[in-house]
Amino acid sequence: MTQATSPKKTEGDKGFKLIELLVVIAIISLLMAILIPTLNIARKQVRGTVCMAALKQWGLCYQLYAQDHDGKLPVFVGGTVNTTYMESLRAYYADINKMRTCPSATQVAIGNPTGLQARSFFGYTRSAWQIDVAQAEWMADSDWGIGSFGENSWIRNSLDAGGNRLQAEQAWAAIDVKNIKDVPFIGDARWNNAWPTTDDPVPANVGTEEEMFNIGNWSRIVCYVMRRHRGGINVCFGDASTRYVKAEDLWTLRWNRQSRPVDIGDDLNWMTSW
Repeated sequence: MTQATSPKKTEGDKGFKLIELLVVIAIISLLMAILIPTLNIARKQVRGTVCMAALKQWGLCYQLYAQDHDGKLPVFVGGTVNTTYMESLRAYYADINKMRTCPSATQVAIGNPTGLQARSFFGYTRSAWQIDVAQAEWMADSDWGIGSFGENSWIRNSLDAGGNRLQAEQAWAAIDVKNIKDVPFIGDARWNNAWPTTDDPVPANVGTEEEMFNIGNWSRIVCYVMRRHRGGINVCFGDASTRYVKAEDLWTLRWNRQSRPVDIGDDLNWMTSW
């Protein structure tokens, strides 16, 4: 009985043929084209979730501060290191620097179009703000000087050098006031604090983010106007809840006691070009 032998392989049977290799490459390219946008979306969603978690922790810090101070929130005294949320709440967040930056702010800003405090820099959509602690007398010398969140300073009583209250009719000052759950405490921002009001002008057709800042508007709603997460920012409110707020809806928030909602429609559509 003759033993069957397998057919002998020719040179052309070894490995992949060129056409097979091209098909494999085409399939991989197609899969990458499908998956990369999905992965980018997933990455942004994760960053947004981490940002929300950090802001939630800040909200709890304010709650703990209020518990230890008879329900009152920090005060603002011009020219002292206690003007910042980073310093006022230091005992409650253990000075963990990473809590101060949103993961979507992947860089640290190096631009200052105002000329004010020349070595301090305003943040932008993808950049954290940076403060020269040696130059800023109101910053603690030991402070990190970097962050991407900003406090709504209307939550504080403002005091003058003599301890007298300023603008008391606008400040929230305490944690147990009615509708505190609707008051923005802290959120994605271009600076560490601001005093926004719904009377603040709506920027129109600004060419670059750098043009958003000048000495006259750093403390206005513009401080928060960006599309860091989808079409807006993340904000922590007085009950320590966190919410996504579309940039156009920042004018509807109760920044201070005298705020009145303003519907600006789609007046910020030009921001999509950034």
